[in-house]
Amino acid sequence: MPELHLLTDEELAATKRRREAGEASLACEGIYLSAEEKALFDRFEAERLPPDECRRQIIAYVRAKRAEG
Repeated sequence: MPELHLLTDEELAATKRRREAGEASLACEGIYLSAEEKALFDRFEAERLPPDECRRQIIAYVRAKRAEG
């Protein structure tokens, strides 16, 4: 597996801004992230994961949730 390119400070700041905007947009529609979902995104930021890795982990998370029933 290729080595991950961790986000730079600038990329991380942009990611945080997009997340805040996304959460605000969802809230306008009455949709809120669960504590578990927020923790997932917090971890992505803490680990400075690039978008492709975040997508991979989100897909795995959703598949696991579906399998739980």
